[in-house]
Formats: sequence, C-alpha cells, structure tokens
Amino acid sequence: MRGVEPAWRDAQGETERRVWSAVLRPAAVELDEHAAERSRAVVPYLSDRMPDLVDSAEARETRRASNEAIIRGFAKVLQSGADPADGVSLGSATRALVQDGARRGIPLSALMRSFRLAHAVTARHLYAVLANHAADGEELSLAIDLCSAWTFAYADAVMCLAENLYTSEREHWLRSAAASEVETINMILSEQPIDIDVASRRLRHEVRRVHVAAIAWIDTHEEGRDTLALLEAAISDIAAAIGNQRPLIQPVGILSIAAWISTSAAVPSTALDELRFRSATAPGVRVAIGEPAPGIAGFRTSHIEALHAQRIARLAGRHEGSITRYRDIALCALATANIEHARRFVERELGRLASRDGTTRRLGATVRTYLDENGSRGRTAKRLHIHENTVAYRLRQAEELLGRSVEKRTLELRVALALADLVNNGSDTNRSAPAGNMEHDVLGTIGLSTSPQPS
Repeated sequence: MRGVEPAWRDAQGETERRVWSAVLRPAAVELDEHAAERSRAVVPYLSDRMPDLVDSAEARETRRASNEAIIRGFAKVLQSGADPADGVSLGSATRALVQDGARRGIPLSALMRSFRLAHAVTARHLYAVLANHAADGEELSLAIDLCSAWTFAYADAVMCLAENLYTSEREHWLRSAAASEVETINMILSEQPIDIDVASRRLRHEVRRVHVAAIAWIDTHEEGRDTLALLEAAISDIAAAIGNQRPLIQPVGILSIAAWISTSAAVPSTALDELRFRSATAPGVRVAIGEPAPGIAGFRTSHIEALHAQRIARLAGRHEGSITRYRDIALCALATANIEHARRFVERELGRLASRDGTTRRLGATVRTYLDENGSRGRTAKRLHIHENTVAYRLRQAEELLGRSVEKRTLELRVALALADLVNNGSDTNRSAPAGNMEHDVLGTIGLSTSPQPS
C-alpha cells in the first residue's frame, strides 16, 4: 500500500523504508502463508537438540502450535512495520507451553534455549525468503540486516513475556494445592512410601478404593479451543458409567489428562467393555483405560496399563471417540515395548508376508482367521464370506511367501501377524522405550515436580 510507513524507529531512514516496502513486507506475507509448514519444520530441529524436552507426540504438537503462533505474530508485525515492543502478546499455545513448563519444573534456561533455537531456524528460512524479493545482492544484504534487527527485537519481546509468565506461574504453582496433589501422585507412581490416609487427604480422593485409570488426549492444538474442558467431558461420561461422579483428574500437558475413576465395589468387566463417551461434547478426544485394581498398588498399575493402552492406540491409529482398554491390547503392548525389536521379529517371522500391499495383507488376514479357527478351512471361509477353495488357495500363496507351512511355529506366526500393522505405522510411539524403561515413562507422564530440576 502506498503511503504506509513503518512505525519502528530503526526503520525510519530513507533506505530502510524503501527496503521494508520492497522486500520485507512481501516477504512477511509469504512467511505468513507458509507459517504452518515452517512451524512443522522447526520441531525435528528442536527434537534433535533437546530430546529430553521434546520427547513425545504431545510435546512436538505443543511446540509446533507455539512456533506457528509466534511466526504468524512476527509476520504481522513485519508486514505492518510495527515496533516489536508494542503490542506483542503470547498466543494461547505459547502461554500454555510456558505455564506447563513452570508447573513441571522444567528449567527456565531450557525453555529459553528452545525459543532461541526455534528463532534461529525460522530466521534462516526468512532470509531465504528475502532473496525471492530483493532486486540484487546489495538490496538483499540491506534487507537481511534490517530483518535481523527486527526479528531479534521481536524475539526479545516474546522471551521477556515468556520469562515473566514462567516466573509468576512457578511461584503460584509452588503455593497451590495442585502442587501437593501432583507430588502425592508422583510418590504413588514411583512407589515411594506414603501413608494411605495422608495420600487420600492430599488428593481429596479415597485411595483405598478400586481404581480404573484413564488417559484422555487430543492430537492437535487449535487456537481458542478449551482442550481441558473437552478432555474432562469425556472422562466425566466414562466415570458416570462406572459409577463415580468425581474422578481424580490431573492435566498431563496441554493436550492430555490422566484420571482415576474409583469405586467402593468391584467394577464388572462388561461395564468396561460397554464404555462410551459423547463425541459431540468431546470432539477429537481419544481415551485409554487400565484394568480395575485396588489400593495404592492398583492406583499405579492401572495407570501404567492406561499408558500402554494409549501407546497402542496411537500405533494403531485409533479413531477419534475411541476407548482403548488395556485387556484388549495387552499382548500387543507386551510385544511392542521395544518397537525395533518387535519390527525385526515381524520381519523374520513373516518374510515376504510382511509386505503391506493390499493383496499380501488379505493373505495375512486369511492366515490369522485360519489360525483363530484352529485350522478349520470351513469356519475360516464362513467368517470371511468366501469359498473354502479360496481359503485353500490363499493359504498356499501365504506359505509360498512365508517359505514354510502355516502349521509350523503357529504361536510366533499369530503374534507376528497381530503386530504387523502396529510396527509398520510411522507413529510417534515408535520411539517407545524398552520395557525396562517403563518406570521412566510413568513418571514422565505426570512428572510435574515441585522443585527446580537441573538443566
């Protein structure tokens, strides 16, 4: 637009105004158009350099959403020519990220470093965008100098806001009852000694009861959406069906919560099989549940099972609105605790039958059904709604791919077929730790410490 002048004091010279108008403004428009793409590109860079901080699907999505909000905020400032110190605010994703870090006791230095790394990656991309709009090398050099000053000023303003928010949130958290609740939950999950009456009083939740642990989560952040309310709505429906109107709920991050639904009597297995929640009041939510178990030990074991159920749900790509029960996936959970080990097992057992093309998958499904039906071709044909001769033909094809009879190593074959889809999914949970590290996974889920951790 003609007649528009930048308001930032460092862009008031004639040369700076010309470069801003000719190069920086159109580059800002392009940056905003590709903000979603650029925010995704930042995440693996952060994950490689700060793996302990960006260590899960939720952490990566949180970073992506925060990065996108910051990129769009800067693009708006640059396009308008505004002073970065005027009117800069943290978007909801960035605020949630900082507040969650404060509650977890993530060192402020680590949080600030993650912002600096994200800024460095985005700045390099922006300088490449400037080259698309500069007329020559001299104009590009001037544009990079001016843009560098602008981006650093904006980053400084954002980081000052983030630091102030972290400090106030941390102080408030340490004085809150919620911090005591989290500390108590951590003590139970890590099997530290704690009096059951003290634990019940701190949690305002009777720990002697029978517990069904649950984890509810959403995969993506949406600006303006009350994620916690959606997650709690799903848990409330499940708790009501089990017979408890007041479940214990703890936020895990900004996209998930852990819950314990407790009753004074045993929970019938059929009740868990029939659990549902209203997707209309909890759109996009998925839930994983552990098995009922009593007392402090049950509080912990049911939660571990819910974690496993969530991991398998993610590997399997369970649909929105689904509830994954641990009992139904226990074998898969056990067999995929080390995903790379499981993948090699599947490849060795299935050979060419591990191929994921449509024809081979159909052969594998036929073999699974045949083994489930104890080697009966007639019952297999009936279940698959095909002719018995077709079953025989498919089994011969499968044996050619396997290089052996389907009657040999049947246990290994059944397990490998059950795991084939899971181990070949490109899910985040392919990063799962070996089974021996499950203790670390458990504490990492609720791990909101009440004292600073070393950086």
